[in-house]
Amino acid sequence: MTLIEDSSCQVKGRLSAPLPTTIMRLFTSIIARRVLPAFGFLTLTAETQAQTLNGIRIREEITTALRTAEKPISKVAAGPHEEVRWRLSDGNKLALATDPVNGRIAYAEETWGGRPDGKPADFPGSRYGETTLADIRMHAENNGFAFVERLLDEKPDGLRLFNAYEVENSPGLVVTFVTRMSTRDTQRLKGKPESVDINRAAKLDGIILGDARYLEGIWGQAKLKGKNYKPIRWASARKVALKP
Repeated sequence: MTLIEDSSCQVKGRLSAPLPTTIMRLFTSIIARRVLPAFGFLTLTAETQAQTLNGIRIREEITTALRTAEKPISKVAAGPHEEVRWRLSDGNKLALATDPVNGRIAYAEETWGGRPDGKPADFPGSRYGETTLADIRMHAENNGFAFVERLLDEKPDGLRLFNAYEVENSPGLVVTFVTRMSTRDTQRLKGKPESVDINRAAKLDGIILGDARYLEGIWGQAKLKGKNYKPIRWASARKVALKP
């Protein structure tokens, strides 16, 4: 594992157009800064339990996890990563990928579909489209870390940021919070960075749960890590049925 605490390193991501150098520095400094936002909070609802996304656990057999699943809507491959995607009953999307060595689930991602009934997320106290990046950081009490190769991703509907944490009391398990800024805020950020409060503008759009070694295999080992970093506590879970 390679951890980088110098925000001057080169950051890679998928962008439709280059971001100004000042913005790239801003993104990396957000991870490296010791100062936490002074607003927002998440409320825990139970003691630490096994962490899952829609009842699916990392490192379990794919056949066990999908015994009630219907036919997937698509399969997508990118380098060593090949994921299968389903549509959930609440409109959200679920993607799974297995470890090519042992065939067990190594990657699970849920993405908000935009519907109100799909807002409740598996991470306790969080809601898609509402929970801000500041809320996540306040709960974690630190800024987490970021994979240099997976720090940000710009799409037609806005800019996504990826903040990762090891999960407390779950060795080798990493949760990545995907937050999205609107297209309008993304454009404002490119033109006048100081006019956008990223911590409030970026709202939860997806959660990725993955095996640490698998994530390093697809996103690289280089990381940006906050100075006060510590694992995050995850206490409860919810489950939504796959759409028949």
